[in-house]
Amino acid sequence: MKSKIAHLIKHRKVPNDDFETPEALAKKCISLVPFEKGDEVLDPFAGNKVFLNNFPDFVFKEYTEIKEGIDFFKCNEKCDWAVSNPPYSKLDKVFEHTYKVARKGFGYLIGIHNLTAKRIEEANEHGFYLTKIHMCKVFKFFGMSIFVVFEKNKKNIISYDRTVWR
Repeated sequence: MKSKIAHLIKHRKVPNDDFETPEALAKKCISLVPFEKGDEVLDPFAGNKVFLNNFPDFVFKEYTEIKEGIDFFKCNEKCDWAVSNPPYSKLDKVFEHTYKVARKGFGYLIGIHNLTAKRIEEANEHGFYLTKIHMCKVFKFFGMSIFVVFEKNKKNIISYDRTVWR
């Protein structure tokens, strides 16, 4: 039996990018990011601030939140890390802007189908490499999700092929 919630999410006419991350999942995701003492960490899509409020005490915490009039896409201040649950309907724009502001890397909770070879390749072209993937399932999110960590000047943990095989 298919979930009625999943059906409604999949077939909505207007994207709803406002899904709160469960706190325990945010903590798990945060634990996967290799923060160092004094790192400047940005939560670009703070929402209910579940990521922001759980960043370690030894980092400097900043956030943007469009509902508060602080637009990530207009923010050009550099940070060491960007960590959040971004709006899935704007992922290309999110990644593109993240490449400009993150010095060390980023960790984003995204739909599993949103991790594509093209996105990995584009991240690599900007000097960011996929170093961690954590699969998870959130009841109100559509399908499986993954938390991905991309780090500057590391090696990909995954290989990919953009050849279209016939």
